Amino acid sequence: MMELLQKISLYFLLALLSIGCSEKLNDDVISFGIAQKPQQLDPRFQSDAASKKLSHLIYTPFIYLDENFLPRSDVVTFKKNNDLQYFFRLNKSLPVFKGGKVMDIHDIINTLRDLKNLSTSTYFQQLRNIRSIEKKSNTIFYINLLKKEPNFLSQLNFFILPKEQLIQNHKFSERPIGSGPFELMQSSPYIKLARRSDGQKINLIEVKDPTVRVLKLINGEIDLIQNDLPLEMIKLIEENKDLNIIGGFGSNISYVGFNFKDKNLRNKKLRLAISMAINQSEILEYFLPEKSRLSSQILPPEHWASFAFNENNFDPDQARRLISEINLSKPIKLVLKTSTDPFRVKIATIIQNQLKDVGINLQIKSLDWGTFFRDIQTGNFELYTLTWVGITNPDIYFKIFSSTQLPPQGLNRGQYIDNKMDTLLLEAMERNDWNKVILKAYQDVGLIPLWFEGSFVAFRKNISDYKLSLDGSWNGLNGIKKK
Repeated sequence: MMELLQKISLYFLLALLSIGCSEKLNDDVISFGIAQKPQQLDPRFQSDAASKKLSHLIYTPFIYLDENFLPRSDVVTFKKNNDLQYFFRLNKSLPVFKGGKVMDIHDIINTLRDLKNLSTSTYFQQLRNIRSIEKKSNTIFYINLLKKEPNFLSQLNFFILPKEQLIQNHKFSERPIGSGPFELMQSSPYIKLARRSDGQKINLIEVKDPTVRVLKLINGEIDLIQNDLPLEMIKLIEENKDLNIIGGFGSNISYVGFNFKDKNLRNKKLRLAISMAINQSEILEYFLPEKSRLSSQILPPEHWASFAFNENNFDPDQARRLISEINLSKPIKLVLKTSTDPFRVKIATIIQNQLKDVGINLQIKSLDWGTFFRDIQTGNFELYTLTWVGITNPDIYFKIFSSTQLPPQGLNRGQYIDNKMDTLLLEAMERNDWNKVILKAYQDVGLIPLWFEGSFVAFRKNISDYKLSLDGSWNGLNGIKKK
């Protein structure tokens, strides 16, 4: 009965949206409905997933990771001369920047030097191991390291900027100049792109509410949507004969983060009780896309560094026993922060109910994305839920669990500090074997990995040639067509 009422309300809302609808689809433009508008157009300072996805469309990455999480490049060939030196040779055919300038070695080296010295950049920390950059010719250069770093190449996932504009302190955040497949035509009130190969226009239109996003797709106001939808919305799409849907496994990890400075959450028994009280399988089955998978670690099963072990420790009885052993006033009161996205709030509410069942009173505080993410970055939280997008390097464990990586320089926002973990992290960085680190993070409940959310894209029948990626990128727009 409840499912029937939900459908009736959804179709009623659809009818309301169709009345007086003033903006139908343009035959020449592809409209892409997105959940979150990119926050930063300058790729040196991006921290949100939407901005990074957009950068892959506008700019050219120096290094990217393929479907096997191995480093690749479209602009150079490379090899390791020894543990402390890497060789790079430019390809004969290189991309062209907006304005007509062909990329050259000076653009790459100057971008790299700019990022290495730019303390406010998100790349600053991961490039600190570079000792020097040696230009050998107009096509060859070396990078020398301070110390051995097995996964160094994957750290070079920056986007290449033109040397001349870098020197002039060009405002890339206002007028991006890239060499990627798309050119930015406008950024407000929505992102307007033009594909450089054929002039195809694509509009990225922010529609935060997942229900409205689906109904706009059904109603013909947008052409396609990707990810960030609850299961009931996906089922509604599947019932519509005017739409196609492609599903696949995903690598983006949703998790619960802790503040270890909190007097309650520094107690391992409480963190363990919280993890045992969350019924991940139930949430996955009833609320997430079909190909979502349980997780006990940050890296997906396809990753070469992932470590297979038990992925489901749901045990509410043991959670209650642990809580009874904790010397805290009952019920235990905690605050969980999340974004205002209705789907994320729903998941938080389910977790709230599951924790209540074991004696934990969880208050949900939903915030607009900017405020929410700023609170996470500054450590202003007790617990939070978030999804990591595009995690490809196992050294993410170093960045979030090393005592040397506390904010503002590092990503250890939960202030996790453990001497044994520091030792294991240094060993893992040296040997490139992360099993002991992954297992300790799991045993310490450094965070609660929840699931790898399944990927999908839904589009109208006149859309073709869109390819879905494991990491949920927007690169499928590179070859998309509209009949």
